[in-house]
Amino acid sequence: MTYSRFHWKFNFPFLLLCAVLAGPSFWTAPILTAVALVLSLVMVFTTPWDNYAVAQGIWGFPRNRFSLKIWHLPIEEYAFFLIESIQVMLLTTFLFQCFPQFESWENPYGITHPLVGIVVGSILLGWLVLGLWGRKRINAQSCYHYAWHLLFWFVPIIFLQWAVAWDVVLPRWPVLLGVTFLVGTYLSIADYIAIDKGIWHFDAKQITGHKLGGKMPWEEAAFFYLTAFLVAQSFIILLPEQLR
Repeated sequence: MTYSRFHWKFNFPFLLLCAVLAGPSFWTAPILTAVALVLSLVMVFTTPWDNYAVAQGIWGFPRNRFSLKIWHLPIEEYAFFLIESIQVMLLTTFLFQCFPQFESWENPYGITHPLVGIVVGSILLGWLVLGLWGRKRINAQSCYHYAWHLLFWFVPIIFLQWAVAWDVVLPRWPVLLGVTFLVGTYLSIADYIAIDKGIWHFDAKQITGHKLGGKMPWEEAAFFYLTAFLVAQSFIILLPEQLR
């Protein structure tokens, strides 16, 4: 099975289902504006992360399984960034229709409050210190390389968003966790099949060795849940108040 065929068999049908569930309310200017912003951020943020991983050999793609490569990645991989993100945002829109209207919590600290600045600054400083520490100790010879590359890149962004918008995100936790579970679980199952079919592979030296079903590294499943969570959270924050 090729990567593009994998999209047609697994990712596009799920995308279509999400679109049907979201319905016409998704295709409005305010929502599509938030969608465009999220997709732009996803491409800017994820492209260097994924390219670095392939360059380091954490994972890779057999040449006969993809059509064209840009930098280190198949174009099908770039397409996946967009497909997963749209799946998440469609399901987020659907789940907002299933729950009563949420209201943001009272927040005594605005985004310009000094305390918020201190928290954000502390997160950024901690991120820098961890990066300098990890750069010397965790590399392509370490079995923690994938886990480090994943958690170091994504988790601080989640913390930063909570620091400035916890009052928006926290009341909407049923939607956030629901989307994360649905998308993360589906993509993990699909990924297990893709690994079994040899569409991509992992360097055994750069993963901890703990595998789900004997095939999929736990780090790979964590990737799907983390990215679904981050995209859903970003979308919720960027949506106009009356739509979330």
